[in-house]
Amino acid sequence: MKPRPWYRVWPEYAALVFGIGWVPFLPRGAILRLSRFMGRMGFRFSKRLRQDAMENLDLVFGDELSLEQKETLLRRCYQHFALLVLDIIWFTRHPHARMKKWVQWDEPSTDILFREEAQILLTAHYGNWETVGQAYAALGQPLMSVAAPLKNPKVDEVFIRMRQKTGQTIIRQQGAARKLMQGLRNGKKLAVLLDQNTRPRDGGVFVDFFDRKVPVSSAPAALAVKTNAPVITVLCVPNDQGVYTVTVHGTLRTDPQAENPVEELTGRMTRSMEKVIRDTPEYWCWMYRRWRLVQKSESLDHYPSYARHIHEGDLRRLPRKSEA
Repeated sequence: MKPRPWYRVWPEYAALVFGIGWVPFLPRGAILRLSRFMGRMGFRFSKRLRQDAMENLDLVFGDELSLEQKETLLRRCYQHFALLVLDIIWFTRHPHARMKKWVQWDEPSTDILFREEAQILLTAHYGNWETVGQAYAALGQPLMSVAAPLKNPKVDEVFIRMRQKTGQTIIRQQGAARKLMQGLRNGKKLAVLLDQNTRPRDGGVFVDFFDRKVPVSSAPAALAVKTNAPVITVLCVPNDQGVYTVTVHGTLRTDPQAENPVEELTGRMTRSMEKVIRDTPEYWCWMYRRWRLVQKSESLDHYPSYARHIHEGDLRRLPRKSEA
């Protein structure tokens, strides 16, 4: 990943510190109004992201939705994403008290999350994937999450501290497998985001996602197979008053009869998230270039304009410096 140039590192860091200085002191109503304003501005002025999102919506829904319906959906998506960013900061002030008031747990669907056993909690860039981890850890649950580094290292450090404020353990992506395996064998929970472009050289496998092949990390399924931990789809979405509700949308387990249990489970995990996104699409981050990497055997005509065929170097694991 190419790091941020120096002339962007410090302004972004300064803006984040400035936000931390005043956002946590705003009342909840002001946070909601600000998120809606930021969402409208984001939709209006982020031309490239809006174009990517509209292409994604066209791919998934085609003529099922009109242009007006897609634009309305996308505005709501921008507003939800703005609320997520603001809430990462807002919940840093009195986090336990605020999460107790503003995060609800749907019963009995979420009862399974509080069993004393290793679990893999599956989510995506959907709703507020950040707050659900913080709220779960605030209840005393031993939660691990893997953090891909942000391009801005100064901002990355601050976000790591905020994510860990309620007791969540953030594990750096590099060399995470051994720590995650050890944690699961000790009965801890692991939260994973599955809807990211993971190159085959990094453990990705191509599976169907809305009738198109996308690369998905096989690591969560491999951990589930090795530890026999259940995979639980967990979602966290807000209502118009800014109250989040956490729900469980199903539990998946390893199929010991499958020819390739890791790939088979990865496919089922992806289909689980696909169903959720299709049912309530306004909560998913449509701006993400989810169909960016395409197998060479596939025609780019069936993918968004930002898609490209995967390079040879993406298919194989690159040697570490010590191996080169």
